[in-house]
Amino acid sequence: MDDIQLQALQTLLLNKLDIHTASPMPIKKLSGGAIQENWAIQGQREHADYEIVLRKNAETSVEASSDRKQEYDLLQRLYELNVRVPEPLLFQSKGDTLNSDFFVMQKISGMAEGHKLVRLNQPELQVAILQDIGQRLADLHAISADAEIEKIIPKPIKADYLNQSIELLQSHLHKLNQHRPILEFALSWMQQHQPVIDDLVLVHGDYRTGNIMIDHDHVSGILDWEFAHWGDRREDIGWFTAKCWRFGQNAQVAGGIGAYKDFIQAYAEHADVFIPEFELKFWHILAHVRWAIIALQQANRNLDNTEPSLELALTAFLVPQLEKNILDILGDKE
Repeated sequence: MDDIQLQALQTLLLNKLDIHTASPMPIKKLSGGAIQENWAIQGQREHADYEIVLRKNAETSVEASSDRKQEYDLLQRLYELNVRVPEPLLFQSKGDTLNSDFFVMQKISGMAEGHKLVRLNQPELQVAILQDIGQRLADLHAISADAEIEKIIPKPIKADYLNQSIELLQSHLHKLNQHRPILEFALSWMQQHQPVIDDLVLVHGDYRTGNIMIDHDHVSGILDWEFAHWGDRREDIGWFTAKCWRFGQNAQVAGGIGAYKDFIQAYAEHADVFIPEFELKFWHILAHVRWAIIALQQANRNLDNTEPSLELALTAFLVPQLEKNILDILGDKE
């Protein structure tokens, strides 16, 4: 953001939200957010310190990501339904202030860094965190129908849901124009081994350490809703417990934080649905294939010079390990 944009943003925050900021504006880009950009801004509102986060498009995006208006509208509805999300404050279209659609939300306290959460080495605290993570996911999955959300995110026909998901991944892989035999085989395996879908619920789509803000022993907020959609509850559970999101703590199946039983028992108590670990094979393969394709898409953003970035370039090096994980899962060696 250049000086002119920052000045326009400062004026907007004052006029629309009565947020006063110093000059130059105290704004800092937050870590993560390779697909979208998040900026923390400090100011004052009603004579008290007040922090917000501005979420805008990165220079380029991946195909499965929603746009900022859709994400903002979803956040508004989830906030009304008492799902633990940051309070959305303002949406602005591209060109009004910045060269991107963006929205502003209240900053929530806590820690989301996965590499720190998985190294707490405090067993009782880790159990408490996992239990709240499970409860919060159950709260989300309790949304199996909502007219307002279905206007924002159309609900697919249940019988078509997995076929559409697999075909979309196949399409994304084809567009990359890369020969990846393991990913191609995994997609074929998934097509032939589709599990029965009981019902469709609202799925976060990226529910993992890194997108779950933890304040001491509880979830203070769930972040980054750009991949939200209607799907099988096991899609979120499989993503959260997939090896690729354990940050090296592979024995700690539940997000690298602790035991699967602590997470899923808390989930089951609130959702009245228990998902045994043996049901997750398909969903773990789906998680690794999906993350591998996203990683390749990210790397392409650097390779085609649309967004030169070392961080994006390095995502390509994740793919061989993800493919190794897929082979382990298919061979029941995980």
